[in-house]
Amino acid sequence: MADIYLEGVVEDIVYTNEENGYTVCTINCSGEPVTLVGIMPYIGEGEMIKVQGEWQVHATFGRQFRVSYFEKRLPNTSAAILRYLSSGAVKGIGPVTAGRIVEKFGEDTLDVIENNPRWLCDIRGISPKRADSIHESYVEQFGMRSVMMYCNEFFGPSLSVKIFKTYGSAAIDIIKKTPYRLCDDISGIGFEKADRVAMTLGFSPDCPERVEAGLIHTLNTAAISGGHCYLRADELVSAAEKILGAGEESVLTAAARLTAAKRLVSFDDGESGCYALAEIYGDEVYIAAKLTALSDFKFPFVLEGIDEQIGTLEQKYGIIYAPEQKQAINYALTGGVTVITGGPGTGKTTVIKAIIDICDILKFSCVLAAPTGRAAKRMYESSGREAKTVHRLLEASIADNGGHHFSRDEENPLSQKMIIIDEMSMVDAALMSALLKAIRPGSYLVLIGDPDQLPPVGAGNCLNDIIGSGRFNVVKLNKIFRQAEQSLIVTNAHAINRGEMPVLNVRDNDFFFIEKNDTQQIASLLVSFAADRLPKRYEADPLDDIQVITCTRKGSLGTKELNTLFQSVLNPPSKDKPEKKYGSVIFRAGDKVMQIKNDYDLLWKRGAEEGSGIFNGDIGRITDIDSRAETMTIDFDGRMTEYDFAQLEELEHAYAITAHKSQGSEYRIVVIPSFDAPFPLMTRNLLYTAVTRAKDMVVIVGSSRSLGIMVGNSRVPVRRTALKLLLSKVLQG
Repeated sequence: MADIYLEGVVEDIVYTNEENGYTVCTINCSGEPVTLVGIMPYIGEGEMIKVQGEWQVHATFGRQFRVSYFEKRLPNTSAAILRYLSSGAVKGIGPVTAGRIVEKFGEDTLDVIENNPRWLCDIRGISPKRADSIHESYVEQFGMRSVMMYCNEFFGPSLSVKIFKTYGSAAIDIIKKTPYRLCDDISGIGFEKADRVAMTLGFSPDCPERVEAGLIHTLNTAAISGGHCYLRADELVSAAEKILGAGEESVLTAAARLTAAKRLVSFDDGESGCYALAEIYGDEVYIAAKLTALSDFKFPFVLEGIDEQIGTLEQKYGIIYAPEQKQAINYALTGGVTVITGGPGTGKTTVIKAIIDICDILKFSCVLAAPTGRAAKRMYESSGREAKTVHRLLEASIADNGGHHFSRDEENPLSQKMIIIDEMSMVDAALMSALLKAIRPGSYLVLIGDPDQLPPVGAGNCLNDIIGSGRFNVVKLNKIFRQAEQSLIVTNAHAINRGEMPVLNVRDNDFFFIEKNDTQQIASLLVSFAADRLPKRYEADPLDDIQVITCTRKGSLGTKELNTLFQSVLNPPSKDKPEKKYGSVIFRAGDKVMQIKNDYDLLWKRGAEEGSGIFNGDIGRITDIDSRAETMTIDFDGRMTEYDFAQLEELEHAYAITAHKSQGSEYRIVVIPSFDAPFPLMTRNLLYTAVTRAKDMVVIVGSSRSLGIMVGNSRVPVRRTALKLLLSKVLQG
């Protein structure tokens, strides 16, 4: 259907979102009122606008016109100008001042504001400073119009607003001269989009700007998709050639320029020349230096009597600590950096509680943290001590450039003497660097995690690199305690980790297996168990207590298909449940959803408490969808958060999630499909991670043959990380 054009005077602004320019308004179109909805920033009552779009019928609000593009037309009569200025559209002008200005300048008013603003000083109450402010506000609005018109060829309205807010009136010149800047400066514009702009503007495919931007994109992609902190030169050349079509000489020449400009770092890893993004490499260098400094710190006193304190705790709690547990407690209280590892049931929580108790006796201030909200909640429930997310511990906030900022750093470090971090396998290089910057010399740092779980989603492999360096006190807890030995979840998890098939034929325990080989039958049984049989038998909430974890996003047993299936059963459509279709996905009130990227900008409220930041892996429930305001409200464990519809790309359904997204979380019951997936995804550590997410029960439905393939596949993709090499001092810069 071809787009339609309408023109009219804005009669009423029903709603506007100042952040992204989304507006609902009514215009007088040839005597008929028409409701417009869409991105229309900086419009005001009394303005003449021309819009392009199409008619739609909203279930609640009826017939309205969805705007895909708009432009302002200047009001050209004294009455229209008066109404426009009286609406507050131009900052610094209210109804009284508007009347005085129009009375003096009539139909020339807008020309005066734009070209001769100091003439406004003839009006009572307008100073030179105020006249300049009025001029700036007016020019800004029409600068936005120009940018929107220019960007309409390349981007949607929402991105055009972002571009204008970033560059202001210089936006068009910046895009024309340096289109690849958009990759660095504008969230949502990657290399591909910027490249299309550049090609349209006539930039050469082999121009230096394109090759340099392509190399940055290649290294960013390697970090995001593979967790790599660097690439060897041949890997960089190969990947960049596929993206750019550029030859080796062109790529290496561009890499040399970027290195000279300090955007890349070049080094030798002992086998090959390598290139890293300066920021990521800088994080790893800092981690190595700070961990070494903390570990080598000479404490002014030596703690004594720890063994006696351990004995007192054994009497208090009626337990006997295993030798490696005692060693871990001693290391934590006498060394700058201690790493404690171990699988489920090996007593990591018992060690944490002992360290906390002895810290209390010694009057050592102590803080607990974990990478995700769910992991922090687990830490609190098991230790009885408040635990924060690492982001909250570091007081994360939004930086001026739209990125994030941590208030806790070297200039404003944490005050606590003992810092205990759990689920360290999830911590990437960027977060680890930020954490260490906030830890003052002379503090005790205890890192707890399971190196056999999946590596972080982000770039880096900190826990494994720290352990592998051999520079720090590391204690591995191996003993499975008697109570845990009774759990098949625990014993099977350890069997999987050893490369042995789990026990599948025991009844009346906490680990069940149902053999099925047909994918449709597996999907049907997953729904039957998770939505009906398990909730009835174990009084479990199908949304809060049960989590389906699979190894892939694609295919009939991937998250996409399973989420659609589970939504149809657990949250079917209803006239009482508002919906929003976003691409091919339908979000519905009542849906279980997950945040899939860190968003430091999202504001939330929990009673009287207010904060910001919803992070990758956080799971919540949609409570409301407001189509008129184009917002969605989600409850994340009591944190009520409002999303603009433009932010829905950050969400996906969470009835079924991947094992990667389950890291750091614990669920009462975990249901896992076992089937033939792409071999790189059928790994032992992925299965181990999924199984160890369960607190009370694991149910696996599917093929025992496929399960055996996963158990036998110990393949771990290589991550190019420099931290272990830096700690071992083998890198050659």
